[in-house]
Amino acid sequence: MPIPSDDSGLFSFFTPSNWALLVKVIDGCAANGRLWVFGAATTNVAYDLTVTDMLTGETRVYENPLGTTAPAVVDPGALGSCRR
Repeated sequence: MPIPSDDSGLFSFFTPSNWALLVKVIDGCAANGRLWVFGAATTNVAYDLTVTDMLTGETRVYENPLGTTAPAVVDPGALGSCRR
């Protein structure tokens, strides 16, 4: 269940009070002309995280297989909709 904000979200997989994934999108347009995606998870549950640029429809998918400790998502070149 997501807890939305303008540029970040907390997600739980089993109960609303047990957060498992934090995702945030940062406007890095001034630095490299891209939107940046960062994520941190505290789980070994399988998931696919899809981040969609609502301006262009461009997507990035980050996956974690079942039984694998989720790595941090650090993608400062994720999406390129800085042409606003």
